[in-house]
Amino acid sequence: MHALDMPNAWDAEALFSANDGLVTDIHSAATQALESWIAVQDTFSRKHILNNFVSSDNNGDARPGAICASPSRKHPDYYYAWTRDSALVVLEVIAWLDDDTFDSVFKDELKQRLDAYVGFTRHLQGLKNLKYGLGEAKFHMDGTAFRAPWCNAQTDGPALRARAILAYTQHIIKHANGDPKRAHELFALVRTDLDYVTKVWMHAGNCDIWEESRGMHFYTLLAQKTALEEGARMARTLDIDNDVAYVYERAAQAIAHKLPEFWDVDHGYIVATLNKTGGIRTKNSNLDAQVLLAALHHGTPKLLASRAVAATVNRLVHVFDRMYVVNHVQRTKIDGHWVDVAAAVGRYPEDVYDGDGSRGGNPWSLLTSSVAEYHYRLAVHMGNGPLAQYLVQVGDTYMARVARHTDADHTMREQWDKNSGYGRGAVHLTWSYAAHTSASRWRHLAITSLT
Repeated sequence: MHALDMPNAWDAEALFSANDGLVTDIHSAATQALESWIAVQDTFSRKHILNNFVSSDNNGDARPGAICASPSRKHPDYYYAWTRDSALVVLEVIAWLDDDTFDSVFKDELKQRLDAYVGFTRHLQGLKNLKYGLGEAKFHMDGTAFRAPWCNAQTDGPALRARAILAYTQHIIKHANGDPKRAHELFALVRTDLDYVTKVWMHAGNCDIWEESRGMHFYTLLAQKTALEEGARMARTLDIDNDVAYVYERAAQAIAHKLPEFWDVDHGYIVATLNKTGGIRTKNSNLDAQVLLAALHHGTPKLLASRAVAATVNRLVHVFDRMYVVNHVQRTKIDGHWVDVAAAVGRYPEDVYDGDGSRGGNPWSLLTSSVAEYHYRLAVHMGNGPLAQYLVQVGDTYMARVARHTDADHTMREQWDKNSGYGRGAVHLTWSYAAHTSASRWRHLAITSLT
């Protein structure tokens, strides 16, 4: 059996060795202070996610349904609609529809945004004369093509967009009396993206999610595999031609056979890229947090709890714990209470992008939130018991690290300076907010499972 297939064989002591002594009782006053910060940050994050998600009554120059990576238009200019980032945000917003704490007025607003996103997707799929077709990474907020040089194609984008539309279709089937006509209309958009994925998944010259390396990427392949599997199930649910589901299933199976090759026996972790054909040449370790993101965004519970993912997360945490000066600080004060903090986590050890230049990589808010979510999701997987409680406690140390470096007014940025800890890069990064709210949702589920 391959390491990627081992569901519960990981060593908890090895995985959490970086956090020895850095856990706080989940019933303590310190934890209650952290929970209060999380609640305020949740509200602030949802507000700014929706601020960056253009509504149907928008009077500006942006097209309804477009989602900007950030409202920042200079130093850096992130005011674009990335296919990947937008789909990840939509998947998070769809999850809010099932939250009973939100009222019907708020959910109706979400549905209006999602309908606008569907329209934006239809528009993008209809654009002509795109050099990389559906693999174009980003677009102007008015829905026109971005023509300047960029790292294209990024073929995880169409897969993620298909997954987002599929999730919305599933919600409509469940809550709108089936509405078969609407479901079939949405699946037509899904089919456009997935038909493309079946044709390009095996290409080794596509760009990774950081837009720096060309090759075959773990994140991209796992995104494509999951989208194809979900698309096949939906095709059968909607009684679409069986050949469609069959084609998607065959492609997903072929990808599944490729994924074990990413396990590096010598290094003991999942590498990010195989068959490199271009891009940056300094990324020698091939150790990258996008592997964790792949497991969170597209992995099954079995993969998420695998020894291979645990070993990769463990290595990432240890590397960044030593690399960043901010990680010398192991406690932070929240509402008058000292709370333990774990390591701030960056993209990969050789990173030089600093948010607006190339003076050296920094820890990222969304990645540190993702490590918190990883622990919360493992706790849910483990169920009630001492290990699950410990996993929540460890997750809280990463959440507290995010709290330490988030602006006092709860503004989130892309990065934190590795020396000073202050925010760097794009302000109000939509993905940072979505990563936080996702981690918070999983924390709630983990705490609920413990009570």
